[in-house]
Order: sequence, then C-alpha cells, then structure tokens
Amino acid sequence: MAYQKFCYWVDVEELERIRINCEKEGIELKNEVRIPCRVLRSSWKVAYLTTPAWYGFCKRRTSWYWESEKAGKLLVASNTSLDHLDVRDPIVITESNFKPDRFPSPDEILEMIKSKEYQKRKPLSWERIEPIEMEFYRTWFERHRANEPFDFDQIFASHSANHSNFIDPKYFVTRNGVISPYSIANSLHVCSSCMEFFNILGAEWPIKYVVPCIGAVLFAHLPMDQYFEVKDVGALTQKGDL
Repeated sequence: MAYQKFCYWVDVEELERIRINCEKEGIELKNEVRIPCRVLRSSWKVAYLTTPAWYGFCKRRTSWYWESEKAGKLLVASNTSLDHLDVRDPIVITESNFKPDRFPSPDEILEMIKSKEYQKRKPLSWERIEPIEMEFYRTWFERHRANEPFDFDQIFASHSANHSNFIDPKYFVTRNGVISPYSIANSLHVCSSCMEFFNILGAEWPIKYVVPCIGAVLFAHLPMDQYFEVKDVGALTQKGDL
C-alpha cells in the first residue's frame, strides 16, 4: 500500500482515548522518547511523542519545536484516521510525484537565510553545531557523493535556507490559490524535516511538499529524495478546499 500517515497534535485526554482504543483493538501504542521522526515508520501502526523526544538525539536540530506554538504539546502518528475517536484535524502525509522546477543557487540560498522572519524565529541553539554532527553529515555525504568535496558550511546554509522557505516562502507552487512551499534541496542537504512534516514550521501553508532529511531516511526508513505531500486537513476545511 502507498505510504500514508495521519498526525495529530493532542492533549492528555485525547491521548488517553487513543491509548484505550489501542488496548481494545490489541494494537501496540509505541512511545518514542528520543528521535521524533521515528513515529513516521510505516511499520509502526500508532505511536506518539512526548516532550523528552525533542531533547533527544536531534536536540539542536529540533530546537524549533520549543520556539513554536506546538511547544509542550503531544503528537500522535497513525497509519489510519483517528476521527472515530473524536481526534480531529490531522496532518496527512502521503507520497507525492511532485518535482520542483528548480532549486535555488548558492547566492539565492544566502539571500533566503537573511530573511527577517527567519532570523526572528531562529532558535539560539540552531547554529551551535557540535563536531560529532559534522561527522554524521560527512559520513552520509561521502557514502552518496564520493566524488564530490564535502563542504559542511554549504550544507548547513542549505539546511537553514530550507527552513526559511517554509517560514518566508520564496520557492513554492500555487494551486487553486493555495501557496505550497517545498523543500529546496535533496535529502543530503535538508535537516530536521520533522519540523515541516509535523507543521512546527510552515503551519501557515495548508499544503507543503517535503523531502525527508537524512535522519528521517535513517530512522523513519523514508525513501531518500522522495517528496511527500503534507496536508493540513483542518486548515483546508476552514478554507473550503475540502
């Protein structure tokens, strides 16, 4: 079956309803406490994140969570809709055949990072990169781009510009009057894609097209360089597009 996830930001009472339903149906409700994107694994029928997950393996990369309106909230990811449990307005993630017309040039990437809105929302810890992280990216880059020089500064600029594009879009498609920003690079050049998958960044845009980062490829087993449509059902319903 084609990949599909229903993601919900819930409170404690809603999570308890989901837990009781899983027990009745004999479904394991997994609790991820270290790597947020793992709840996107297709092999996990239902899973949820509590706040410790955002302090885990990707602490710097997921620091945007703590600067967002989602801070302190719980996220549930399910292979099927949970509407029957009175848990509403999912973020629906599906594979897409979307392909961008082009990616920004290095000069355009630097301009995107200068965005006032991006700079205002950027967490202080975002640029505090530890050497072990650089080695993580080096390993993956050299595995997939053995004949190209590794330039972490260039890669990190792409990471930053990609998040900027979901805060202050410069690269997007418009369909039926809806602006839909997209990831501005391949999986080797984007970071913390869970920010866009879970509407922590880009919640203003009811539809986005998101490429999984290397972490999501490694830990969530999502296909490298594959675009996914991220649809905010609640926002589209309010606009009358659903």
